[in-house]
Amino acid sequence: MNCMALEVDGEILVIDCGVTFPRNDLGIDTYRPDLSWLEERHESIRGLVLTHGHEDHIGAVPAFLERFDVPVWGPRYALELVKLRLEEFGFRPGSYDMRPALPRRRFEVGRFEVEPIRVTHSIVDATALVIRSRAGTILHTGDFKMEGGPDPEESTDQERFREVGDEGVRLLLSDSTNVDSPGVSGDERSVGPRLLELIEGAPGRVVVGLFASNLLRLRALGELAAATGRKLVLLGRSVQTHSRIGRELGKLSWASDLVISNEQLANTPRSRQLLIATGTQGERLAALWKLSSRTHPLVNLDEGDRVILSSRVIPGNEPSVNLMLNGFLRHGIQVCTALTSPGIHVSGHAYREEQIKMIDLTRPQSFVPIHGTLMHLHRHAELARSRGVAEVAVLENGEIGALGADELHRAERAVAGRVATWGGEDIPERVLQDREMLARVGIALITVLVDARGRPAGPVSIASRGVLDERRDGDLLREAARDTHRTLREHPYPRERPTDEEVAELARITARRKLEAATGRRPVVLTQIVRVR
Repeated sequence: MNCMALEVDGEILVIDCGVTFPRNDLGIDTYRPDLSWLEERHESIRGLVLTHGHEDHIGAVPAFLERFDVPVWGPRYALELVKLRLEEFGFRPGSYDMRPALPRRRFEVGRFEVEPIRVTHSIVDATALVIRSRAGTILHTGDFKMEGGPDPEESTDQERFREVGDEGVRLLLSDSTNVDSPGVSGDERSVGPRLLELIEGAPGRVVVGLFASNLLRLRALGELAAATGRKLVLLGRSVQTHSRIGRELGKLSWASDLVISNEQLANTPRSRQLLIATGTQGERLAALWKLSSRTHPLVNLDEGDRVILSSRVIPGNEPSVNLMLNGFLRHGIQVCTALTSPGIHVSGHAYREEQIKMIDLTRPQSFVPIHGTLMHLHRHAELARSRGVAEVAVLENGEIGALGADELHRAERAVAGRVATWGGEDIPERVLQDREMLARVGIALITVLVDARGRPAGPVSIASRGVLDERRDGDLLREAARDTHRTLREHPYPRERPTDEEVAELARITARRKLEAATGRRPVVLTQIVRVR
């Protein structure tokens, strides 16, 4: 999740506004950045500039534009993806100001002058940003790698980086993701031959899982399908979206008869099918998971079919990915990953030698590592110092870096964090806390019938979810209900006719003590009081 603000002379330029995805299931779609610091300064915001179209850089643009009526600049591919997001969130076409940002073409955002520079990444049309202002020249690399690929238009413009370095870079902000990976990330052109071997050697269907935004990989798979006499089948909404936008913008060219429809799939021999599927991180609603669990509405994979994950596993997603792969193996389907079949994927982020090259090309006066864990940031900071950069600062989310003429230092903190959302709507923090508590301890529901005097008028009923197995532990629940009934009947209230609130609180405490003694946990207890005449 990326969102950075640069402030000079009271004017603010925002770079990227993305989302991140939950690691557990609390009914959360995504997390977006907490924008409250910007909201307090909304009159100072001059615009939003996007580096590229990945969700962790553009996914929260609708939330941003709901709050700030400012222009958005970005690569054409990123803007097309943003427009789709805005339509999903109910924005009317034309109600927002989108402006294409082209490599080596300068444009003004308030008092800032911005120049995109082409970089190679795992999505087309990615850029770094040169930002000139009274504070000096700031270079933001975005997500990048130095290694090229089959399309010269998508190759990192090293010449321009060197020229900007010659002009003088006051501050370099650089991608730290792969700082602990030695060497270089690898050329996208090396992936095709390895995939060809695996596709040619498969007797049945071949399913290739990948990040749908990697159009260069999609382009290569189209060539491999034609070379092996197979037809492409696109499984998953995101891969269909990216392929459509890629074709519309001239970034992807497939023969008209290469991709077959869902209706044609049943009439195409298994050995002539090459399926492209999303969900490489084990997402439960994605195509790969449905194929693994045999719940996909179109395809049931069989023994002899082959699944190739042409992707990396994002740290933290290993359990979900392993569960998905186990499902394939359980049904006799061969699985090829980067571990078992090296060379079927290359990263879109610079490895250590490429990060060194970026520092050497631009020769910055100051350096701040971005994109990665705190450990990555510190490792990248050490690397910059080893290349002779004197001013280096590691800033975490919410920390403000102050850049003077001769100094870079930490300033005061800003309000920062993340906001959980579902269907585009924010989820209050208290609601998430309640969900976490319910997941840990469960809930018990108590219903008490009371007469006009506030005394029990019938049996107390206790139902639970996530506390006890009612089929196995029904006796314990009934005992807790009897204890609660007896306490309510015998309790010496300070007044003759207790209120519903007093009865409910006594019932809650009594039942919870009984359940805690039996389970060792203190469940959430909700009490309903029903008055009878």
